[in-house]
Parts: sequence; structure tokens; C-alpha cells
Amino acid sequence: MYKTPYGNSVYSQASQNVSPLKAVVMLYEGMIRLIGEAKIADLEERFEDRFNAVEKASRVLLGLQGQLDFENGGDVSPVLHEYYDSLFMRMMQINSRNGQEVADDVLTGLRELKRTWEEVHKQMEPSNQPSQTAPNQGQPQPQPQAKSNQPYGSKGKPTGGKGTEIII
Repeated sequence: MYKTPYGNSVYSQASQNVSPLKAVVMLYEGMIRLIGEAKIADLEERFEDRFNAVEKASRVLLGLQGQLDFENGGDVSPVLHEYYDSLFMRMMQINSRNGQEVADDVLTGLRELKRTWEEVHKQMEPSNQPSQTAPNQGQPQPQPQAKSNQPYGSKGKPTGGKGTEIII
């Protein structure tokens, strides 16, 4: 429904070079940068530049929205879908009224979601976990992994089971 060739290609290109979670964080960084550029362009009355920056940011947002997996994403996918709809509408308002206020509101939302995805990335990415080294061997030892289809164990930590796949 919201899939756009530009948005899909941005996510696909980013996720080929880095982990899917890191790609999501990078896309949020890009949207934050673009809305910041739109805000500056608005102050300088460069309206075409403002429009173009908002357009690019909105395409990235629609690309992320198009990647939502409603079959496997649980309760998160519909919530993100609605939030992305709301954020998209706010982005469009940057070009029509109170551009500075609306841009600040959009930036706040994007920064909050970026921080959330950064936290998920820290918790879920194996490369972010400290490796354990056996004495006198210098070789990293495999981390024990629980076998579970549930993404989180009883203490809220990732279990390493099949359910840890990131689905946005």
C-alpha cells in the first residue's frame, strides 16, 4: 500500500551493507538530517529546498513503513504503521503552515524513535555483545544460547532463539 520504489531501494541498499537494525538507525539519522535541512531552508525562505528535503524524508519514512511485517511483527507493526501515518502527515504540514513548529515536532518524534531503535540494536546485535575469552587461549568462546521461539526470556533479555529475528 505505501511501498515506494525510492523508499524500498533506500532500505534495501542500507540493509545490504549493514545489519537491518543498523540500517533502520541510519535511515532515521538521514530523516533527522533532512528535516533539519528543511527547517533551515524555511528560515531562509528557500521554499523549494524545504519542499525537496521534506519530500526525501517522507520517502524514507514511507519506505520504512512499507517494510513493516504484519504477519510476524506482533503488536508493534500496527502501532508503527499508525505512527508513521501520523508522522508523514506532520511532515507534509512543514510545507504548509508553522513550518518551524511542525519541524520541531517531527524532529522530536524521529529522535525518540531513533533512540528506541538504537537500544534495540544494542540488545539484539551479536557484535554488540562482549566476547568471552577462555584463560590462556586468546580465542573467543561461543556464548551459550537458549533454544526458544520467544524473543525474550524471563528477565527481558534476548534468548537467542528463532524469535529474535528483527521484524519492523
